Amino acid sequence: MGLSLFHVKKGINIDGLSQVLTGSGAPGGSGDSASAPKGSQYLDYTNGQMYLKKATGTGTDKWMRLQDKSDMDAALQGISWREPVLVHSSTSYANMAAAETAVNTGTVDGVAVVAGDRILFDNITGANKNVFTVTGTPGSSATLTEDANTVSKGDALYVQSGSDAGKQFSYNGTVWVQQGAASSTEIGFVKSFIGKSADGNETPDFSSNNVVTDGGSLETAIGELDTKIGIVNSEPVNFINPNDSIMKGLQQLDINLSAARRHSRGSTDGGGTPTAICVTDFTANHIEVCHSAEWRVTVISGNDRWSGTVSAIFNRTTGEIDYNISSVLTLGSPIAGLDVYPVMDTATDSLKLMITTTNSVPTSVTRILNCYYDLYS
Repeated sequence: MGLSLFHVKKGINIDGLSQVLTGSGAPGGSGDSASAPKGSQYLDYTNGQMYLKKATGTGTDKWMRLQDKSDMDAALQGISWREPVLVHSSTSYANMAAAETAVNTGTVDGVAVVAGDRILFDNITGANKNVFTVTGTPGSSATLTEDANTVSKGDALYVQSGSDAGKQFSYNGTVWVQQGAASSTEIGFVKSFIGKSADGNETPDFSSNNVVTDGGSLETAIGELDTKIGIVNSEPVNFINPNDSIMKGLQQLDINLSAARRHSRGSTDGGGTPTAICVTDFTANHIEVCHSAEWRVTVISGNDRWSGTVSAIFNRTTGEIDYNISSVLTLGSPIAGLDVYPVMDTATDSLKLMITTTNSVPTSVTRILNCYYDLYS
């Protein structure tokens, strides 16, 4: 006897609240699937895919397709998730024995380890960058056994504890690379730190191009600055050491440039009281060797002007100092009570230019040092 089926021409309407429909292609464009209420189901009989209506109205966007295994396989293509690891250790080990010695201390990356714990090691000389299981009790000749799952490109795992707790890593065929929100956040911090304003390939746009070449890399720009500063003297004085980080190199340049030449604007206290207008702190500026200095001074009182160059030689240990004032120029009347002289303060290891006047008046001083200064001291 043949099988008798229940035939429905268009679909099933359940109390007007939901419908079960069939058709060719995705639903929602027009007709019954467009007017179907929210919660209705639709079967595309050409490929067997099911849809559920999530919002009323016309349009394929009102329907969502139910996912199947093929969708999951496509989403995870190229990624092989492995069991989580307790910690991720990037410490360099000379060989497997050295790594096992570290495990037998009872902690890895600050985390207590026990038998059976899984650890991702990616810097053991002569070993794969893979997961290793602690075999035996740490402290009692425990050993490391490599995971039977050979590491391959696309592998991914989650780190539970230690410095990389909560982070995900994937293997790119050469190294394990951090993935996910944490790494994206850090990239944002790095962009802000170096001044990168946009995504993608971008070259620096320097606000000043007196020495550096606009569009050059930060590494190139620092090299140009260092070379320019070095050739100012008969013997080059380069301030950046090989392999310095960008941060350290810029800090070294900033300190040395400010120490070598500084401009100070201020005013005297008046009343015949000596005022330290320009103070050079040798310790704070990492100035190693310095025996002489020069100040170009301008003092202003209304329409009256005084300008001169103060040259000095000094002994930072004893405080002894000798100086002269040259290239003196004046406009108007003499400034009341004016006296200009340098002082070597051994107590604070500071060189000070003192200016005394009867009335409080503005001053402008440019100081130049003949010295050697080193951030690394």
